[in-house]
Amino acid sequence: MARRPNLAAAGADFAFAALAFASGWLGAPLGYAALVFLGATGAWAWTRREALRAMAPAQLLTNAALALAIMALVLGGAYWLGLLLKGPG
Repeated sequence: MARRPNLAAAGADFAFAALAFASGWLGAPLGYAALVFLGATGAWAWTRREALRAMAPAQLLTNAALALAIMALVLGGAYWLGLLLKGPG
């Protein structure tokens, strides 16, 4: 049986990346980007709760650590890109 795409998770991921980009574009302090990351972490856990609940503890820790690292890189990159495209002043 083919897996169905989780459109809610994809939409939440895109929305938080857009928020991180907008935070950079508007020149928001880094603390706002950290709040975006915390919100994205909560949304990640909520939209994937069924799959996470079915994992063994070791697998859960590995997958969560990888996901949080990748999420930090993507959101940090979006924030940085927003800062870069904003330009001086």
